[in-house]
Amino acid sequence: MSKEDFENTWLFEMPMGIKVDDAYSQLVNSIKDRINYGSKVINIADNLHKILGINIEYYWYGTIDHVILGAEIEIKPYGLVVQLVGKDPSYKGMPPYASDLYDVILKDNHRSIRLMSDDKLSDEGYNIWKKLYSLGHKITVYNKLSPGQTFQTFSTVTDMDQFFKHNDYSFTKYQFVLSESGEVLAETRSIFNTRRYRELAGLA
Repeated sequence: MSKEDFENTWLFEMPMGIKVDDAYSQLVNSIKDRINYGSKVINIADNLHKILGINIEYYWYGTIDHVILGAEIEIKPYGLVVQLVGKDPSYKGMPPYASDLYDVILKDNHRSIRLMSDDKLSDEGYNIWKKLYSLGHKITVYNKLSPGQTFQTFSTVTDMDQFFKHNDYSFTKYQFVLSESGEVLAETRSIFNTRRYRELAGLA
């Protein structure tokens, strides 16, 4: 396992501070730009589409001309990283929901997803994680200062609650991983176990 690939997937900082409306506009512009430059739109279902690239994937609900809810996903060596999620403001509080989109991405890629997780996580965002947990997916937490030794998969929502708190900067050290149960989770755990061995041996 490459140390560089591990750090590139699980430790690099993610973009921060984009307002919801701005995220939606940026996402729509990026999808339109890809289409204009010849990217193929793949229809997953009547109202669900994706664009697959070498480094970036896009998934969205809606039509080719109207994105209702979408996500930009960066492809990393050992998993996927959420770069951007945006929703048409006129659909606020209405389906489709972000949990539906993450569910689709997991089942389509069969790879774990690194989620935004720090003091800027909202109650709404946290509720999405709990919904995904209720759908049978697994959520794991790790301290980015020692990821291999701190990697743990939640057994209950109560366990997860311990890592979500408002106005506490110390929680910025935690990152979260969303995985399908079974083989995908097992593979992600093996990656972190190898990292743990490196940490304990002073090689991390």
